[in-house]
Amino acid sequence: MSQLMVRNLTYSIVSIKCVEHFEDPNTLQSKAKGHLFGSKNTPSVAPSAPKLEKHAGSFKKQDVDVVLAPFESRSLGQDGSTQIDPSAVSLIETTLRLTIESSEGIRYRIDTHPSYTQKSSQAFTPLSASSSQGYTALFHPSRPTAHLTIHTNHQYDYRRWMFKIPDTFPLSAISIPGTHNSHTYYRALPSVRCQVVDLKTQLEHGIRFLDIRLQPVHGTDPSKKDLYLVHGAFPISLTGPKYFAPLLETCYAFLTANPSETILISLKREGVGSASDEQLAHILEKHYIAPNASKWHTDTTIPYLGAVREKLVLVRRFNIPSTSKPYGLDATPWPHNSTHALFPPGNPTFCLQDFCEVMLPTSIPEKLQHCNEHLVRAAACHHHIPGVTTDATNPVPPGPLYLNFLSASNFWNKGCWPGSIAKVVNRGMEEWICEGHGVEDAPVTTGRPGEGDCGDVEVVRRKKAGDGGTGIVVMDCVGENGDWDLVRLIVGLNLGVLMKMDG
Repeated sequence: MSQLMVRNLTYSIVSIKCVEHFEDPNTLQSKAKGHLFGSKNTPSVAPSAPKLEKHAGSFKKQDVDVVLAPFESRSLGQDGSTQIDPSAVSLIETTLRLTIESSEGIRYRIDTHPSYTQKSSQAFTPLSASSSQGYTALFHPSRPTAHLTIHTNHQYDYRRWMFKIPDTFPLSAISIPGTHNSHTYYRALPSVRCQVVDLKTQLEHGIRFLDIRLQPVHGTDPSKKDLYLVHGAFPISLTGPKYFAPLLETCYAFLTANPSETILISLKREGVGSASDEQLAHILEKHYIAPNASKWHTDTTIPYLGAVREKLVLVRRFNIPSTSKPYGLDATPWPHNSTHALFPPGNPTFCLQDFCEVMLPTSIPEKLQHCNEHLVRAAACHHHIPGVTTDATNPVPPGPLYLNFLSASNFWNKGCWPGSIAKVVNRGMEEWICEGHGVEDAPVTTGRPGEGDCGDVEVVRRKKAGDGGTGIVVMDCVGENGDWDLVRLIVGLNLGVLMKMDG
């Protein structure tokens, strides 16, 4: 029999209060109401709440009291829950109408179906005019068990989502979405293009880590400021070269309009030019950073958010002259193709997963596995928050930034171009966040197994030790077809560390 796991990724307790079963002909079409993954304009054929009862083939109603704490998930279905009447129609043949209740006693309703074959996102319908908030359900038709995640991520203004994060949080405690080769959104060869929306759109939808690759236009002449945007040895646009200065102006304008935010910007020299890292460092310092010093944070230690609002935080992947004073978060020891690395040695600033050499499509699952494992590491961290979990005056220093690159490619294999890999890895990571991130590996069973037709058992997955964050997750092809669910889930997972503020 089919099951549905329901998960609570909100800040407060949510209770399932009623489960109604409808045998409905529309459900046989295996479509889901709302935005369909990869098919933004596909019309919905799932029954809406007002229309369902008029043509439902059969109907059963059961009052229940399934309590979901934050992060927790529980099963609904004939094989896995004492809460659902075993005599109910098989879930694979029915639409489920779930009624939930917030901690304030307000009820909401949604219709879903465990056998849908498409991902979908839709809002709960409030059952009270006094409702002051709303909930959204994100459905994944995972196998063997479908998942429905309850969240409130739609309530964020993603232009300024850091507004809700206290000044005392170190950047390493914050779950931050980012993009790989953030500047490669122009019309270009699909083997080179890593993004599908421009930088301004990325920032407005919540991206706060940018990965930028540069090459000096004039090589060894540091008096010239022009810097090409590059991706390895390949041009990022078929319509001519693109430059760093306009990209920076986009960042400055965004931060001015949204002063609660910060942007981590990783800069690295690439390309076929003759310039060295040290020459790039000179150009950046002289022409970009020094003239705009108030807009940059170039200290060498992980900052607290309050110190870097309305600033760019430099992640330095280029060497500087030996005579220069160190600046920026030093990422120059970056190991190539690493599945798990801490660096620099001694007092590491970064904990990295960047397994990028996926030569064959059959290796994409291996990439996804490394990404999942790094999310597990990030979720297990207990971050030190001054005045909350460590002394306000002499706090324990922040732990490293967890960098999780979901990107990989092989220029010579179409099945391993950035878009092809992102389609699998991004979706896999989204499903993992909804199903398994931050919860115990093995579900807990309660009740009396073995009694009755299906066993009097309830399957529960509870929050695991740790703050449950993601670290910095760096993606290709975000926002494709208007789908920002993965970005929003990452931002939403700041709920774990924010709950520390409430004790």
